[in-house]
Amino acid sequence: MKEVKWGIIAAGSIANAFAHSIKYSENATLSCVLGRNEEKVNSFAQKHNCQPYLDLELFLDSGIEAVYVATPHDSHFHYSMEAINRKLHVLCEKPLSVNSTEAMILINEAKKNDVFLMEAFMYRTHPQTFEILELCKKYLKNANVKILSSFGFDAPVDKSHRLRNLNLAGGAILDVGCYPLSMARLIAGTLNDEKYLDPKSIEVKGILDTTGVDNKSSANLIFSDNISAYIETSINEELQNNLIIKSDKVEIEVFEPWHCGQFQEGKYSIELNLEGKKTIISNKDEVGLFTREINEASKCILLGDSESSLMSHKDSLGNMLWLEKWYLESGVKYPQNIVENSPIFSSRYKPVVKLEKSKIEEIPKKGSRLVFGCDNQTSQLHASTMFDHFYNNGGNIFDTAYIYNDGKSDKYLGEWINSNGLSKEVIVLGKGAHTPHCEPQFIKQQLEESLDRLKLESLDIYCLHRDNLDIPVEEFIDALNEIHSAGLISILGASNWTLERFDNANNYAKKYKKIGFKVLSNNFSLANMNSPVWPGCVNCNEQYLEYLFDNEIYLFPWSSQARGFFLEKDLYPKAAHVANPSYEEEKRVWHDAINLSRKERCFQLSEKLGCLPIELALAYVINKNPNIFPLVGPRSVYESESCMKASLITLDNEQMNWLTS
Repeated sequence: MKEVKWGIIAAGSIANAFAHSIKYSENATLSCVLGRNEEKVNSFAQKHNCQPYLDLELFLDSGIEAVYVATPHDSHFHYSMEAINRKLHVLCEKPLSVNSTEAMILINEAKKNDVFLMEAFMYRTHPQTFEILELCKKYLKNANVKILSSFGFDAPVDKSHRLRNLNLAGGAILDVGCYPLSMARLIAGTLNDEKYLDPKSIEVKGILDTTGVDNKSSANLIFSDNISAYIETSINEELQNNLIIKSDKVEIEVFEPWHCGQFQEGKYSIELNLEGKKTIISNKDEVGLFTREINEASKCILLGDSESSLMSHKDSLGNMLWLEKWYLESGVKYPQNIVENSPIFSSRYKPVVKLEKSKIEEIPKKGSRLVFGCDNQTSQLHASTMFDHFYNNGGNIFDTAYIYNDGKSDKYLGEWINSNGLSKEVIVLGKGAHTPHCEPQFIKQQLEESLDRLKLESLDIYCLHRDNLDIPVEEFIDALNEIHSAGLISILGASNWTLERFDNANNYAKKYKKIGFKVLSNNFSLANMNSPVWPGCVNCNEQYLEYLFDNEIYLFPWSSQARGFFLEKDLYPKAAHVANPSYEEEKRVWHDAINLSRKERCFQLSEKLGCLPIELALAYVINKNPNIFPLVGPRSVYESESCMKASLITLDNEQMNWLTS
C-alpha cells in the first residue's frame, strides 16, 4: 500500500506521541521533524529515525506530502498556512486556530489549493465514539436529552507555560474545553440526523488566571427544545473527564471519552442504564488512538479528499465559532484577536479575480461592479479580514448604514480604511434616516454621527434608508441638498422608494435646479420579492428598471442573490446574526410558481456553465445593465469569492431571457 510521507512541526510531547504511533500506521511514514531548539530536535530525530530541520523552508521543500502541526495554539494558523501555500496536506492539532476568522481562512485556502486539512480530534476516529453515537440513535432519539461532559486537570505550571500564557493562546477552553464542546455538538447532531448541530445559545461562567487566560470555565448550551448540554473545563482542577448522555429513562456514561482507553492498553467501556438496568459494553482497540487518526488522515489524502467526514471543515469552523464565543464571554482577550497582532495579514493568499471597475458620474474614482455590504461582520478582526480580501480582489465600494450593527459597521469600516490609508481609493455608500427616524430633521444629525464613526470628512454616496409617505418629497430633497452644499456627500440616493415618489423627487429637483437622486438602492434579483423582507422594503420591477436605465440612474440593489434563495446548500456555518435568513422568511418572500421556476432554470443553466446556482443568480443581475452595482453581504471569504466568480460569468440575451421566461 502507498504511504503518505509526513513531517512534524514541533518536537514536544504530542509530537512524540504522533511519531511513536505512526510506526504502526498502515498508510503513513515519518520523514522529518522541524523544531527551533537544535539539541531537542536532533534528539527527537534520532529517537524516531527521521530527518531534523531548523529551517521552515528547507523542511517544507524536503519532499514530504503532509504536515502535522503540533505547536502551541498561537502558531497553528501560521504553520498551517505555510504548508497549504506549498500545497502540502495538513493535520493540525486542536484547536485549528485561535479564532473563527483564522479557521475560515485556513479552510478556504485549503480548498483553493486542493489539499487536505483536518483538525486533530483523535476521539472522532475511534470505535468508542462510533458506538456512543449508535447508542444515542437507538435509545435517545426524540427524547428530552441532557448532555454532561468535562475535560479538566490540575497543571501547576509557571506563568510562562503555554497553558497559562495569553500570548500563546493558552487557557482551559482552547486547550481542552474544545473536546466537550465538539462532543456535545456531535451528539446533538446525531440526535437530529445531522453530522453535528450548533447551539442556539450559550451561558458561560468562568474564572480567569492572573495571566488573563481562563483557569476554569463552564457553559450551558441549548441546542433545541429537547437537547441541552452542560460542559466544563479546567487547567487548575481535576474534573471527572467523563461523558453522560441521559433522558428520563436512559443514561449512557462514558468513562474515557477523550483518551478512549489509550492508557489502559486500549480497553474502553460504556455504561448503559435502561430504566435502572445497567449494562457495561466493553471492548479493546488493537490499533491505537493516535494511529487511527493518522490512518484516517492518510487515507483521505490518498483518496484525494479535501476533508474527513469524521471531522469536516464545517464542523471545525462551527466548533471554533462557539469556542470563540465561549472564551470571549469568559473575559479572555487574546492578542491574536487584535488586527495589529493577527497573523492573518502577514499570510499569503492569492486573489481569485480582479473585479471590473466602472465610472460613476460625479465620483473621480472608478468603482467595482460589486459592492460589499458591511452588516455581517462580528468583530474588527473579521471585518478587516473580509474588507482586505475584497479590496485585494479589486473591490472598492463599501455599503454601510447608520443603524447597521448598532453603529459598529461604520466603526469597523472606518478603522480599516484609515489604518490602511485608503480613503482616496475606496467609495463609501452610507445610509441614514431609517424608520422610525425617517424625517428630514434626522438626516444631517445621523450623517455627521456616521462620519464621526468612520473618521471620514464626507461620503461618496448617501441614500435615505427608507421613505416616509407622510413627508413631501420636496422636504427630503431640500434636506439632502443642504448637506450636499456643505460638502458632506457627493451623490444623492434613496433606498426602498417607490417609482412614483422617486420620480416626483427628481422632477422637483429638476424644476428648481436642485440636486436630485442619482442612485437607487431597492431590491432586485433573479427572483421577485413577493412580500417585503422587512417592513418598508421596495423592489424594482421591469417598469422601474426601464425608468432607471432611461434616466441613467445607478441601481445598487440589496439582496441581489435573493438572500440565499438560489443556494443549493449552505457550505459554511455562520455566526448568529439578527439578519440571517430563515426558511420561513424564504417561503414568505420568494416562494411562488414564477420564482421556483426561475430557480429550477438557474440550477439547470449553472450546471451547464460549470458554476454554482447562487453565482449564476448574481451574474444575471450584473449582466442586466452596466449601471447596476449589486450589493452582496458575504459572511466568509468563501462566500465573497463566490460572488467575485459571478462577475466573470457573461450571459447572452438568449440565456438572460431563458432564465426569466
